[in-house]
Amino acid sequence: MERIKILKMVLQLAAGVVLVGVLIIILNVVVSEVQVRSTPPGFSIIRPPDEVSCLLIDHNTVWTGGKGGVILVDRVNLTRLPLPPGAPDFGYVRGFAQSANGEIWVAHDGGLARFAGGTWTVFDARHSAPFAKALSVAADPDSSIWIGTDGKIMRYRNGTWSEAIPPDPVVIASADVLFRDMYGNLWVGCGSPTYGGLFRYTAGTWTAYGHEDGIPHRMVRDITESADGSIWVATGFTRQGGAARFLNGRWTSLTTDDGLAGPSTRSVFEDSRGRMWIGSEYDGVAIRDGSVWKILAQEDGLAGNEVKVVREDQDGTYWLGTERGLSVIRNATLI
Repeated sequence: MERIKILKMVLQLAAGVVLVGVLIIILNVVVSEVQVRSTPPGFSIIRPPDEVSCLLIDHNTVWTGGKGGVILVDRVNLTRLPLPPGAPDFGYVRGFAQSANGEIWVAHDGGLARFAGGTWTVFDARHSAPFAKALSVAADPDSSIWIGTDGKIMRYRNGTWSEAIPPDPVVIASADVLFRDMYGNLWVGCGSPTYGGLFRYTAGTWTAYGHEDGIPHRMVRDITESADGSIWVATGFTRQGGAARFLNGRWTSLTTDDGLAGPSTRSVFEDSRGRMWIGSEYDGVAIRDGSVWKILAQEDGLAGNEVKVVREDQDGTYWLGTERGLSVIRNATLI
């Protein structure tokens, strides 16, 4: 009898846990639906994708990547599109790049994939690639491709792999961010909170930048370039960090005192009007227009408060990838 009582208690406890889990799922669905339907004019939320870490806009197709793999969205109708036939099984998608000849490259936890001419090609440890996991990808003007992996920077050119090996004592724990600037420099950001850093690779020469140079935090999350040639870097972890700007050989850091939405920054992007968008890890995105700052967060219509990536399409529509889906801002007054 005692065993039966214990079994009943265990079953009742398990049933209670399942019921609570179901109620939480239902509540999240209801809250998400209410959020989608109650966005202000000019704002839209698209789910799925449920999380967006990277974006690429190719004509009328928006490629989104994240924990759920690759999800395509119609740029005009904001509806989901099917993946092209033959797509591989994607792991966590970390980055996109489009080469000068129109090829689309996808870096993910299962390796690297290329979509060209309606055909997919897989690059991983089973298909002659010198890596099993791709953390980042960037394209050169000559259509060669740079791939960031755990501790390595690889280049794929004319069917051949090569490695850019930094000299001692430069150590790249993981190449989580790759960015090719207008001068031909390759910028490498390491996303480790303890072994991170920022590096520049130019014609075989490596330069490392750290806190002593003006980088707010060793964890580098994003890199971009503005029209004036400045390099912008998003850094941070938990409630530490900030953004930094590199111009004329000098770094300048920005914090919440300067107008950032939060101390830990997640993304940087300059739009066609010259406004700088700096996404945070927990507090939305800050938009800088000259000396004026505007902060947008979930309560203002964004899908989530962690703004991981910002892009602008040919019609001036903004696409923001967050931890809770995709935000689209179209014909809205921002500042």
